[in-house]
Amino acid sequence: MASPPPIVEFAVFFTLAAILILIVGEYLAWVYRDQANSDHRPPSYLSWFQRLDRVYTPIENGLYRLSGINPRREMTWKGYVKAVLVFNAFIWVLLYVVLVFQNVLPMNYVGVGGESLDLAFHTASSFTSNTNQQHYSGENLSVFTHTFAIGIAMFLTPATGLALMPAFARGFTNKEDPRLGNFYENVVRGLVRFLLPFSLLIALVLMSQGSVQTILSGQLTADTFTMGLQNIRIGPHAGIEAIKMFGTNGGGINGANAATAFENPTPFSNLVLTLAMPVSTFCAIYAWGAWVGNRSHGVAIVAAFFIIYMALTGVAVVGETGANVGMEVTESGLTVDQSVGNMESKETRFGPTASAIWGLSTTATTNGGVNSMHNSWTALGAFSLLFAFATNNISNGVGTGLLNILMFVILTAFIGALMIGRRPQYLGKKLEWQEMRYIFVTILVLPILVLIPQAHAVVYQGAIDSMNNPGFRGFSEFLYEFFSASANNGSGFEGLGDGTMYFNIVDGVQVLLARYVPITAQLAIAGYLANKKISPDSRGSLDTDTPAFVGLLIGVIIIVSALVFLPALVFGPIGELLSGGI
Repeated sequence: MASPPPIVEFAVFFTLAAILILIVGEYLAWVYRDQANSDHRPPSYLSWFQRLDRVYTPIENGLYRLSGINPRREMTWKGYVKAVLVFNAFIWVLLYVVLVFQNVLPMNYVGVGGESLDLAFHTASSFTSNTNQQHYSGENLSVFTHTFAIGIAMFLTPATGLALMPAFARGFTNKEDPRLGNFYENVVRGLVRFLLPFSLLIALVLMSQGSVQTILSGQLTADTFTMGLQNIRIGPHAGIEAIKMFGTNGGGINGANAATAFENPTPFSNLVLTLAMPVSTFCAIYAWGAWVGNRSHGVAIVAAFFIIYMALTGVAVVGETGANVGMEVTESGLTVDQSVGNMESKETRFGPTASAIWGLSTTATTNGGVNSMHNSWTALGAFSLLFAFATNNISNGVGTGLLNILMFVILTAFIGALMIGRRPQYLGKKLEWQEMRYIFVTILVLPILVLIPQAHAVVYQGAIDSMNNPGFRGFSEFLYEFFSASANNGSGFEGLGDGTMYFNIVDGVQVLLARYVPITAQLAIAGYLANKKISPDSRGSLDTDTPAFVGLLIGVIIIVSALVFLPALVFGPIGELLSGGI
């Protein structure tokens, strides 16, 4: 069956995404209504949310008793940071021990042995930080490791991100009160009310489409075209895939990730999984508006980042529905038919348009899951992916994405107020030097972590030997690798030999710094703001829900991203594009 025109696929996807962001955003706002110190009330047509308390509350109370959590014990921002670091350190140790000793653990189904210490360090750091960058093929880990170590981390690390949102909201809704809530209570609510229900729903959809789901490991034996036999491992593909996509994880149980039929069998499953990426992240932006009592402001922020997301997706679709210059003629001199677009390293059941929408969605979030190999994309398509990284993943990750987005929003409010000669404030809280220094720290973390290692890698022979392509594309391989780690994304420009001690150590340090330095700074901002009075808006206040503010916000994001990363992009995809795509 022929694929619909690209414009139809594009329009259907973004229409569905916008509708789901509204609904899921209202639901998420309801989940954390009390923890965000909000008077949120869902619209009348969503009033049935309230009935879910009867289901969720007993489960949460049971987990509190089992773990010894006192949800009434509130924390200041310093206590919150400590709780985040301790909780995530526990996850890291669990992953590291399992990875190193997976060959001697019980129930080690189809395991291939322990990981090297540097690879175990990178993998544990990557999955603890919700980056899920893989320097190994997915099949190299046992099903036990995927299910009972990495699978658990796939729930706990996005739950960490979710738990940050109500604490940051308290910075604006509190009136001279330094308490930001209880981190562990917010983790439990995020797990029980958000991640588990939606992951279950997505897993059921995947199973209905033919995705494999077994509790224990097994294998299928298939006859190959060469008349041989191939043993194919099977496991809990549908369940892992669901949280992998909705939790902005991305690390696949298969080396080919979501290009495999076990994880992503049909065009419909591909649509569902692609929607999971923007919906699970953009919904938090809408929820923010509900928490602070200004839904129109939440819609304005969603609109600003949605416009950038749609524009870059359009660039990706144009790039991948066009011809790949390097594939026009084969080595034997035969002309390659590219009438449907660039199909190199893409699945025929998805085609170039659906692959392009997925690819930009995965770099617009911190997901990192792939359904095509990005190193086979055209120069224009590769530019769209890398520029999405340059904006710090546009909508970023579950929970943490909202906080990263608000750094740009607060910076825009600060600049906008100065432009009109007003005192800088945002949502009734004055913006002073204490908050702004931390804003600049969080914005500068990405370029520092990307560009310094990039400068070293291009002159270090050990890194150069890992390159698969020369020239501009080889430079892009390095740039993509360090963006992937520093933006907590995890996807790869596969072809780069990144499974070396050099990349394991450098990327392992990057993912940790990129995760926990911004979190610490953002919680400090919330702590400072929570201690301030709320000043009501006056006629001279900057409106943050108008088209003018949306335009200014888009301009700030593009200018900051372009100024910092344009030279690197010129040596990578822009240079490749201007040289004819070769």
